Amino acid sequence: MSSEPRRVEHVNLRQMGAGGEELAASFLEGRGFEILERNYRFGRAGEIDLIARRGNLVVFVEVKSRNTQVYGGPLYAINRRKKETLRLVASHFLARRPELNSRDITFRFDMIAVSGVSVELIEDILR
Repeated sequence: MSSEPRRVEHVNLRQMGAGGEELAASFLEGRGFEILERNYRFGRAGEIDLIARRGNLVVFVEVKSRNTQVYGGPLYAINRRKKETLRLVASHFLARRPELNSRDITFRFDMIAVSGVSVELIEDILR
């Protein structure tokens, strides 16, 4: 059995993810957000797809791109472990950006679900 189909599938998923992140960033910018970071990594701990700011609000955004609902909607992809990763990586980001450590700044964790060209914002996913 050749490994070629898996490689093509993996590349297609990566391209779909990158396209979804681009749509999500444009979506946020259209709502007045400035994108502070894309694919912010904290070593092997994980990454946050987008970090954006509008005024005194900073949002940490997980982007989920789907071309089918077979495995459930994008919210099903946010399990307990992913939530812990998001919190950990956000803490690392904030430790490196002391200007954001202010009582005037509000933080929120959001998800943007991308399906084709449809974009849906789901706010405050870590409540």
